[in-house]
Amino acid sequence: MNKREFSVHGSSVTELPGALYEELRRERKGAVEWYDGDGFDVIAVERYYLRNNSDQQATVIFDAEEEGTLRITILAGGGGAGLLQINLGSHRTQTKELEDRIVELCRSDELQLEVTD
Repeated sequence: MNKREFSVHGSSVTELPGALYEELRRERKGAVEWYDGDGFDVIAVERYYLRNNSDQQATVIFDAEEEGTLRITILAGGGGAGLLQINLGSHRTQTKELEDRIVELCRSDELQLEVTD
């Protein structure tokens, strides 16, 4: 399993989960689901990785800490192959891909991203 955490500050942080969901859905590279909770959002992404011939899931949790601040956690796991569940780096790759997407969506004067882990 691989984990990455961020904090995002700005006036439009509440739009970030929806923007990420729409971008991932348009890609059509696997299943994407979005849960919009009370003060938090969860996006689950399932993708196939040829390198280890398996599907794996990543979960992105958006937790509203205070007005204008989101704590974001990416957890990627599953998808290991064989008796030892070897993932050949696919957990890290999926985490990095989602991290890059979030960083790209935060490239504006309105949002500031801070890596917390």
